Amino acid sequence: MKVKILKKCFIGTGDNLAAGSEHEVPDNIAAKLISRGFAEQKRSVGRPKKVVLEDRAFAADELEAPEGE
Repeated sequence: MKVKILKKCFIGTGDNLAAGSEHEVPDNIAAKLISRGFAEQKRSVGRPKKVVLEDRAFAADELEAPEGE
């Protein structure tokens, strides 16, 4: 589970975790850190929005191609 560390702490896997950092830790360790107030669960942001190419200031057929002189 991905957690954001709120206070500096040590977990049993040999890692010191600094405040403000985000780490992927096993679920059982994450549950203990969250219940004791050392961490909070990191929420997923979700998918980025798709870019819509249809929002244009003018239509493509309105463009004029320059002609040879």
